[in-house]
Amino acid sequence: MRLRAHPLRLALMGTLSLALVWLVLTKSLPFALAPAAPDLALALDPGNPVALVVKARQISERLLAQSSVTQGPAEAQERSAPGGGDNTLARLPEAAGSGGPGEPLGDREAIRKEIARLASLAIAKDPLNAEAVRLLAGTASDPGRVRMLMEEAAGRSRRESAALFWLLNDSLYRKDYRKALDYADILLRTQPELSGYVVNYVAFMAQEPDGLPLVAGVLAKRPSWRGLFFDSLPRSVQQIEVPLKLMTALKESGSPPSDKELAPYLDALIGQDRTDAAYNAWLQFLPPAELANLNLLTNGNFESIPSGLPFDWRIARGLNAVAELVPSGSGGAGRLLHVSFGSGRVTFPELSQIILLAPGRYRLEGNLRGRIIAKRGLRWQLRCAGGAHRLLAETDALMGESQQWRLFSLEADVPESRDCVGQVLRLFHDPRSASEEFISGEVWFAGLRLRRATSLTAATK
Repeated sequence: MRLRAHPLRLALMGTLSLALVWLVLTKSLPFALAPAAPDLALALDPGNPVALVVKARQISERLLAQSSVTQGPAEAQERSAPGGGDNTLARLPEAAGSGGPGEPLGDREAIRKEIARLASLAIAKDPLNAEAVRLLAGTASDPGRVRMLMEEAAGRSRRESAALFWLLNDSLYRKDYRKALDYADILLRTQPELSGYVVNYVAFMAQEPDGLPLVAGVLAKRPSWRGLFFDSLPRSVQQIEVPLKLMTALKESGSPPSDKELAPYLDALIGQDRTDAAYNAWLQFLPPAELANLNLLTNGNFESIPSGLPFDWRIARGLNAVAELVPSGSGGAGRLLHVSFGSGRVTFPELSQIILLAPGRYRLEGNLRGRIIAKRGLRWQLRCAGGAHRLLAETDALMGESQQWRLFSLEADVPESRDCVGQVLRLFHDPRSASEEFISGEVWFAGLRLRRATSLTAATK
């Protein structure tokens, strides 16, 4: 009744309400509709930048999908060449837009012009829209203009991964390794889910004489992706000596590889039956003090925490069993290897080390005490690291109870054979059936010594 008494106020409020509804329909609602229904959003607001970009993206993806179906293998290879042909439309995988690849799109040049029109309108409304600039680049035919627009897109947003990937590929194609490394670094920092692809680019550059010092320079700054790079490097290069060259360069620059970074390369060499090459590589990165005190068996008295490298002790993960190094209690520098067992079936935490022995006869000695209750006890074993992993020798089953330290030993003849360049010494439990996986008690090992058996004989004369 009060509003009826004031018709002017009523008209004003009605006009304001209609204006608000119109603003919602033409401004706010299009932004909400744009990702899922760009056509409807553009019907409400023809200049909505989000809807324009989504529409352009959908057309571009459909065009790319249709091209990949109709072209032959040779054409596909040409498209993937950096900076060439239809590579300007290439992008990283994303959710497909409306319409399937089987729908005809019409004349390709007309489609390109439509994508360019939509992208240009989006840029006019939102100059900082990186995806719009990248889509516009995908419609250009001149490689120089494509590169300029891709650089602008990457400059607007470091998360415009498709533009960064294009620039990385283009820089590598032109052998501009410095720029390529910059783009790879940005991708590895901002898009870790793409690291499996990008690391391959960095590894490729490390194989090039002009690229290796640049890669070493970037790695010397210890980027967050350095560990990931070294983990995949041996699988990413065709020349197996490249990782060693790169790590040597890092050592000379004062940023040598850590044990964790060195391990994948040594394991790759050992996996190729090149244990001697892995051993020589390991020696190059040993600290001088350790190199001066090197013995046939590394860390035999467990005096230092194992590095995890193959030429030092490695302790596998166990189940219902724990292997750890504990103080000896005697005040000496050495430690004890302590293995304890829980209740139930056990997966033994195997201890192993790869050694490099010249052909001849050798004797391993050590001390143990404790209590082991099992159908099959523990064994120390020496076998060849390559070929068929020939068994050289092993101890009797170590079991029973001994509160005092007692000696165990084995003697082995290392043959002069290419299949036995490098040997594996391991402590293991080898059950033959499920019932033999039960083991209980605890045991301590100390003072492992490996020597040539002939030298022992000579010493007793």
